Amino acid sequence: MKLNKFFLLILLSLSLTNCAFLLKSAENNNEKLLYSHLKFWENIRIDGIIEANYKSFVFRKNITIRKNNSAFRIDVYDSGIFGMQPTPFISAHYDSILTIRTPDQQINQLSHGNQEEIDLSILFTLSNLYAIKDEIIKHQKLNYKSAIVIFSDDMKISEIRNSNNSTTISFNYLHELDSITFTKDNIEIVKIQIDKITHPIEEIKRLK
Repeated sequence: MKLNKFFLLILLSLSLTNCAFLLKSAENNNEKLLYSHLKFWENIRIDGIIEANYKSFVFRKNITIRKNNSAFRIDVYDSGIFGMQPTPFISAHYDSILTIRTPDQQINQLSHGNQEEIDLSILFTLSNLYAIKDEIIKHQKLNYKSAIVIFSDDMKISEIRNSNNSTTISFNYLHELDSITFTKDNIEIVKIQIDKITHPIEEIKRLK
């Protein structure tokens, strides 16, 4: 009888040790996945097609998105005749201020303050989020100012939305990032279908 109890204690001890090992292994794997994904966003260039549909404004054009740790820039292109000599149709630059160049080449600066917007400054803190990796891995969610960042099971950013949920950026993955969708009040406004992703280290120039 005592021998049976002894073996039961050994089996229980081994089981608990194995569970602890598996949990630690899963935690370490999530840390690696999170670190890799945050590095993915440090310096990035995305080329693709943007489809926008808002009220009577509809278009489908080429788009380039570039981001480093201090700025990001979006250029939407008119392809020109037979796709030659593409010229920017709309451009936007953000560092601390959002600057937009409209099709008529007017430059407008917009300050953040609308509660329905997503605080764009979160784009420059992504590489620093590893410092709070335990919180992210545990909750798969992070609150940052007026934004909420949602992480998938494999520690990829799946959504960024403002705190009142009216505006959402969704990141859609197949094996890699495949598309980015912007919705407002549950209505799809913009979808970017991604053709190519690279990671150049380059200066991102302001609009002028």
